[in-house]
Amino acid sequence: MSTVLKRFSLVGVAVALLATGCGTGPAKATSAAIVGDQAIGLQTVQDRTVKVLKKEPAAQQMQDQGKLDQVSKLVLADEINHKIAERAGQLENITVDETKVFDAIKEKGGPEAAAKQSEQDETTIYRRQRDVLVMGELARRNLSTLEVVIDFFQVQDPKEAKEKAAEVTADSSKMSKFVQEAPRTTSGQQASATNQKVRVTENPSLVHTMLWGVKPGTVVAFPADEQQSSWMVALVKERNKVSPTPGEEDLIERIDPQLLAAFGLRIAQFLTADLNIEVNPRYGVWDPTNAQIVGNPGERAGFVGVSSTKNKS
Repeated sequence: MSTVLKRFSLVGVAVALLATGCGTGPAKATSAAIVGDQAIGLQTVQDRTVKVLKKEPAAQQMQDQGKLDQVSKLVLADEINHKIAERAGQLENITVDETKVFDAIKEKGGPEAAAKQSEQDETTIYRRQRDVLVMGELARRNLSTLEVVIDFFQVQDPKEAKEKAAEVTADSSKMSKFVQEAPRTTSGQQASATNQKVRVTENPSLVHTMLWGVKPGTVVAFPADEQQSSWMVALVKERNKVSPTPGEEDLIERIDPQLLAAFGLRIAQFLTADLNIEVNPRYGVWDPTNAQIVGNPGERAGFVGVSSTKNKS
């Protein structure tokens, strides 16, 4: 069920446990999460989870196995990422063509068919399609013109990557030391550099990573490849708008739609970086690396932290 549902998420999201009874949330007792100044109610998560359980046999099986939290995680994640997409669209003055929304749902056989095997229902599927169009437009506006400048190094051990990223966050001067000490690749090349200019068009394997979702002065660590055989630790130093390279006019048409949506979400995360996302402690913590909620900070899929240099500025 979890795998099936994730195919319909922008980047494969997960969120908080389905809450019952009384308790205190991050800001309000009735909130599952707070995004900026907007609350996501416990009742909203509960109602949507019930709908998924009614329409998805696999979800019902998970409930029988005591894994209800996995269903509610997908629901709450969708709510959080909707808030991010909505705010980013407002900031960029993106207007969604409702005709395209309804046509897309119609092409999938209508709302019930479009929402099948997902955390959506016949009502929320239209909202999701609007979010997808917003993400697509954000990706289109930035794909060929966004450049980040980073210092980076790679290591094989994820624990080492996260620990060193935390050290750089606390003291950015350590970055140069780690860059110099970085091991070489199997081909003998140094897996590190300073003031490296990075663009999606030249580094398509990084299209879904947090490099594009953070402000300058942020340290990130994430798997450098799908096999997670190596991890990249990077200090983002600049974020620039550059001219497209000739021949990239149709690039957006040649990129996998799921990767494009993931890139669009990263742009939305950057635009809404000032929005504080608080999750009810009973659910866990927010993981911006995968736009998930995990049980505790140690379960985060990567690392994101503002460096001490940025803090002092």
